Amino acid sequence: MKRIKNFFFLIGTIALFSSCSDFLDTLPKGKVIPTTVEDYGNLMKDMTLSNGYDALPYYCSDDLMIPNRAINLTNASNKAYFWMEAFYLDSEDDSNWNQTYNHLFTVNVVLENIGSATGGTETDRRRIAAEAKIFRAYYYWYLQSLYGPAYNAATAATDLSVPLVTEPNLEAKHSRATVEQVTAQILSDLEGIDQDLPVLGSNNYKPTRASAYAMRARVLFYMGRYDEAATEAKKALELNSQLEDMREWSFPTEFPSGSINGKPTDISSPQKIWFHNVNGSSALRQMAIGEDLLELYKQNEKDLRFKFWFSNVDNKGEYFYDENTYCYIQTTPNYNIGVPEMMLIKAEALARKNDSQALDILNELRKYRFTEEDYTMLTKDADKSLLDIVLEERRRELVLSGLRWFDMKRLVNEGIYTKTLTRTTPDGTVHTLAPGSNRYLFPIPQSIINKNSNIVQNPR
Repeated sequence: MKRIKNFFFLIGTIALFSSCSDFLDTLPKGKVIPTTVEDYGNLMKDMTLSNGYDALPYYCSDDLMIPNRAINLTNASNKAYFWMEAFYLDSEDDSNWNQTYNHLFTVNVVLENIGSATGGTETDRRRIAAEAKIFRAYYYWYLQSLYGPAYNAATAATDLSVPLVTEPNLEAKHSRATVEQVTAQILSDLEGIDQDLPVLGSNNYKPTRASAYAMRARVLFYMGRYDEAATEAKKALELNSQLEDMREWSFPTEFPSGSINGKPTDISSPQKIWFHNVNGSSALRQMAIGEDLLELYKQNEKDLRFKFWFSNVDNKGEYFYDENTYCYIQTTPNYNIGVPEMMLIKAEALARKNDSQALDILNELRKYRFTEEDYTMLTKDADKSLLDIVLEERRRELVLSGLRWFDMKRLVNEGIYTKTLTRTTPDGTVHTLAPGSNRYLFPIPQSIINKNSNIVQNPR
């Protein structure tokens, strides 16, 4: 364990202070430079590779509402809520950017050196490389989803994404790559790695074969390649199709709380395909549910997701704000890629072809989200398209996943999401988010631009 910790300490030190040549040429006293296949495998055991993101996408989305008395415009999350020009001060770090690029440094070190590492088997070498590639694909998908526009094949060659760094050289000052370039790298990293990953991971943090299919499904889905995404989702579901059974859950006390009897942790959840964590526990504390989402749940208040995820009263039975304001009681977001997401990808692909089998998938999911006596099957609705029904169910089910902001971006891009959101600060200043607005792009942290003038800011 001490040897592994020395690796992680060394990589972190390198990421902060050194270039790749320093790393390979200098051995700090008492520290171990990774040289063997086992060494690089140990680097990929770093549990922090699965986190480093924060909850800002929640605050931008329409799934969330901050009551006036809880607004604090000195913190980044509240600035994001109003889609302000900048989320962070020049002196502040943006963990979505900084920590993700730190993780990219680690996986780039592994990918650059695993081929020449000594010892180990070819199977181990290929597995470790596959682990590093799927993480790199995730990191770039996440960064591009925040700081770049939604994928549009017609403009991807000119739309700006994020700097594309595929080697561990911290002295290089990269400019922003295009969406087409970053997407090509993501797809390249995901190509053919499934057979090099195990069906079962050695621990709950490790990516598996199903993770490769699920990650590819997500990437293709947000590119608008829905049928291809559904094919990959099907492969993932063939390896894991388990769902959490909310009918078995209960609150330990009279009133709702974040504690639930029978609910597995995110990392031990049977419906987890690939675990990802989020920085900051209780990120959604005191945050209320958005009005439109509340209306969706109130179409059937017997929905167990509504019961266990939201409440207007605390664990003492006192209103958080008032009887009509429902707050998040599961206050730590769940960034897992899981079975429900794969089911909903399949359902949406079918709905876009007006195939009623989409409802069969939704009903299979929903029967675990209502008690037997309260469950009723979804059927075709004369007033709603199949796609509308699927999109509504996606929103109800994935509300804790952090995906709503990315869904808004892709649906705006397709002309499906046409709402203009309006939010007013306590001083009366009105902020709006219209379809096509530049505010759908996260601002590049100014602290990064100050260090690298090759990076241009997103228009605001």
